[in-house]
Amino acid sequence: MTAQRYYFADFVLDPAQRQLFCGSQQLVLNARYLDALLLLVQDAGKLISKDQFFNEVWQGMVVSDEALTQCIRSLRKQLNDSAAAPRFIETVPKHGYRFIADVTCASPVTTATQASEQPGGRQLLWHLTGQGALGAAAAGLLGGGLYGLVGAAQALATGSQALSVLLVILTVTTIIAILSGAAVSFGLAAARSFQARRLSYLLLGGGLAGLLVGGFVSLLLQEAFSLFVGRSPANITGAAEGLTIGAATAVSYWLLLTTRRSANRHRFNYVAVFKAALPGLLAGLLISLAGGVLLAGSLAQLAAEFPDTAAAGLLALDGFSPAQGFSIAGTVSAMLEAGLFSAGLTLGLTCQLQRPLPGGSAL
Repeated sequence: MTAQRYYFADFVLDPAQRQLFCGSQQLVLNARYLDALLLLVQDAGKLISKDQFFNEVWQGMVVSDEALTQCIRSLRKQLNDSAAAPRFIETVPKHGYRFIADVTCASPVTTATQASEQPGGRQLLWHLTGQGALGAAAAGLLGGGLYGLVGAAQALATGSQALSVLLVILTVTTIIAILSGAAVSFGLAAARSFQARRLSYLLLGGGLAGLLVGGFVSLLLQEAFSLFVGRSPANITGAAEGLTIGAATAVSYWLLLTTRRSANRHRFNYVAVFKAALPGLLAGLLISLAGGVLLAGSLAQLAAEFPDTAAAGLLALDGFSPAQGFSIAGTVSAMLEAGLFSAGLTLGLTCQLQRPLPGGSAL
């Protein structure tokens, strides 16, 4: 067993080199504490008794229970773990401790080969940005497909070209999702490169990226309408909505990074999707209640201000307009859009981290 490296969450434990890493950062542990961690990790999921710690770590030396308690406390500090809500080391009162995170392992030869193949530093930043953008694109395709089908049905009822309506809506939603996803993913990846799981850093990175891309898209649309039509819509999605969704996506990402993975993979997937979507759903609700709009609301605003266009007849848009006051359709659409975006982006990011590599390790 000691001829292998052990991987759990963002950590790598190398028994042969007697090193513990979090990402590219080496963490400092004294010899006995590292032995204690290795004992836990090697038998992940099993109860390690106090006597076993004393025999294998302290090798029969007479020490008090406080020495073991201090050891576990130091390990939790290095792993950013909590005794009250453990993700790695669980206390079994009066008996010992159990390592509860999923652990994978690989031989040093395999690991060395993988290390040369894995992106690092700046490459990893762009790699994660691409992963998040792909996840957001998938969400955009799903949301655009739903809106496009409804729009196509409306077009058929009015004699319009249903296929054109479907393609236009699908293309617009996907492009917006890719641009927004790339920006927010970059912000989250950059924040994570400074502090692996600090929610405050993720909120700053995701929120700032959402604010910038939301403001840019809003300004671009307003300028385009002013240039080609002579006036721009009064209320379309913008910086405030971008900030809210960016921050919600940061919370989704943080929840997935700190989730204790279940041994039941199917159940974990459902839990992961729920945690990825929930902050976005709440953000969409908040945006709607505050009078903000997302894609459907923006289209409704365009239809209201340009009633002679074909868009005015799509999606029953009068029910989505913020000018109509609170509407169930508008609120549901905002929640759907924000929830899909946060779920798609963060699942894309964490899928990269959880994908197994040859030899059993994970990124």
